[in-house]
Amino acid sequence: MLTAVLYIVGIFALFLAFNIYIRVKTFKLYRQLLERRIQFGLADLLSNRRWLDILKLYPEHASLLNHFRRHMLMTGILFLLVVVAVIVLLFNMREIQA
Repeated sequence: MLTAVLYIVGIFALFLAFNIYIRVKTFKLYRQLLERRIQFGLADLLSNRRWLDILKLYPEHASLLNHFRRHMLMTGILFLLVVVAVIVLLFNMREIQA
């Protein structure tokens, strides 16, 4: 039983640490975009063709834009990996409790 509680606390700590990291890093980059009055949508982040159009609009900020895009895409991938890890742990909880 103690092992199961430790796993649940571990899962909670993992989600909390991930959430804090994402918020701090993302808001820092987002603030830089706002200061430069750079605007684009989620569809622009996901489409290579549309992203190239955004880069043409703001050529002097291309490195910041590319950094923000990489960060957002990696954040999405990390989030999915954390969710999969939690699901695997939850399905194996019966074996852990035994």
